[in-house]
Amino acid sequence: MDSYNSCLLQVHVFKELSDDRLSTISELLKPRHYHTYETIYHEGDVIEMLGIIHHGSVKLRKINEDGKERILSILYPGDYFGESSLLTPKKSQYDIVALEDSTICTIELNAFRNILKQDETMMISMMESLIQRIASRDNLVIAESLVPAKDRVLKALQHYASDDGHIHLPLSKKDLAGSLGITPETMSRAIKSLVDDGKIEKNNNDLFIKV
Repeated sequence: MDSYNSCLLQVHVFKELSDDRLSTISELLKPRHYHTYETIYHEGDVIEMLGIIHHGSVKLRKINEDGKERILSILYPGDYFGESSLLTPKKSQYDIVALEDSTICTIELNAFRNILKQDETMMISMMESLIQRIASRDNLVIAESLVPAKDRVLKALQHYASDDGHIHLPLSKKDLAGSLGITPETMSRAIKSLVDDGKIEKNNNDLFIKV
């Protein structure tokens, strides 16, 4: 369980807490395992847990009026969802779906709120941290948009590479491009550039990370 406890330190609002308070919260921590394409939350569901990605990846998606899927974002190990419901229950604005077999460290939020009710100092700390996170989110989005497309593509491909370097994408390149905020054409150019740089290899339709 110690490896799962390290998940807590990935979450901004927990980083500033004392060891004693972290220990109290860690007692609520439970690993949950999800299979590929298993839905964790549907859009409109009340989010009842904080989920921290420990292994695997998760997509946040919306289904449009035509029934087509739009991937808003992909969460990788260290990323998390549900922080908007830390203090009060909120409905999910999108589907949350495992892209591959994934392990998620979860905290049941009703139990967490009961701890906050008994610890005013912790509640104030949580509120301050949430406000800071909301304030910094726009800056983070801007900063990520300035990262070259090639670097964003390489990071995503590395996540899905097996030990032998073979890249197994659980989604189409078009969807991956959309989740990275780039066009499919930019994605193709980035892959070609990575091949030219010797960072990945392409064999017909298969991609390999240099290992």
